[in-house]
Amino acid sequence: MKILKCCFFLLCSLLAICCEKTDPRDVDPGAVPENLPLVENGKSVYSIAYAGAISNCTGLVKAISAKTGVTLGTYLAKDETHPCEIILGRSYRTETKEAIEALGGKDGYVIAASGHKLVIVGTNDTWTALALYYFQSSILSKAGEGSLSVASDYKYIVSYDNPMLLARLIKSGRAFSVATAKVLDCPGDNECVVAQGACCDGKYFYFANRNSGDTKTIIYRYDMTTLGKAGNTAPFAGGHSNDMTFDLLHNRAILAHGSTEGKILTPIDAETMAVGANINITVGSGAISYNAYHQGYCISQGGSSFYVTDNDFKVKLSKSRTDNTGYTAQGMGSDDYFVYFPMSGSKDNILVVYDWEGKYVTTVTVPLSIESESMFYANGNYYVNFYQGSSKGAALYRLEPKMFFTP
Repeated sequence: MKILKCCFFLLCSLLAICCEKTDPRDVDPGAVPENLPLVENGKSVYSIAYAGAISNCTGLVKAISAKTGVTLGTYLAKDETHPCEIILGRSYRTETKEAIEALGGKDGYVIAASGHKLVIVGTNDTWTALALYYFQSSILSKAGEGSLSVASDYKYIVSYDNPMLLARLIKSGRAFSVATAKVLDCPGDNECVVAQGACCDGKYFYFANRNSGDTKTIIYRYDMTTLGKAGNTAPFAGGHSNDMTFDLLHNRAILAHGSTEGKILTPIDAETMAVGANINITVGSGAISYNAYHQGYCISQGGSSFYVTDNDFKVKLSKSRTDNTGYTAQGMGSDDYFVYFPMSGSKDNILVVYDWEGKYVTTVTVPLSIESESMFYANGNYYVNFYQGSSKGAALYRLEPKMFFTP
């Protein structure tokens, strides 16, 4: 009988110890194990405290459950705090703020252990989704049935001076969408109220507005910070003014006349806004984009040609476009990875994407019905310039790539 009683008390003690391991309220905050047991022996004391897109959270729950067989609880990070958590997204938690500070003001993401907690956060929901894909491939993929752990000193930081997020999403091959956010209007004046090309030097936006007869063009400059007008050119003959780009090498905006004047470019001095002498080139240009990394220009006209030139407009590559979308060709923009052609339709707009070798890559939908005109990438953001119609001038929109973690 004494032996049975001893066995009974021993069993109760063991059960109590097991209960302590699965009750987050009993975790000693000062005793951090070598590995954080996110899932252990088919159980978990961890929950997910999330901020931002719930889709990222539900995706993480699904991914962990599929790999370990354990479904973690979730709650908003602003509503609850538990000793053992995966803190997901841009919450106001101290651990999150420290992780974001580790990015040094750059775009990217951080996965880092902090005490008993694991922080997974990006500069926005899309970067957080990219962090989750990395977590899935590098950490979750190594988990076993009923088991998942992370080293208590784990820290992984990805940051970019030049994020080119749209390009990175395209390169990932995963599904994403693009939202738009209006930045400013450039209504124009002096009859020049028809929006055409646009570009940016990293400090100012430049807009080419023409008159209805294609006989007069004015280039307007707006401060990127204050969004206030900061000068303009005198009216000049810029043809259809179909597109514009900024040449960082010579600190000048370049206007492509397009239409019947496709082989004529006009430079505008960025400091004085003086209109320079026309530049004659050997190929037709209704769309143009300068890229410092590739040390030259990409040029197209009529939605059919694709040229890459050096800094002096000498053609290095000549291809034909193959997309045949049925949309109306407009201007173009680029980053170090891809060239983007905004194309306008009756219900929406698209970006037709090519690589710098002239190979078609994909088509991205831009959910606006007004007519796109030009595009550029500057200071980590992508912009599309639109004509608002009825002689209302230009409307500049920032593109916001959206992706959520879908395991």
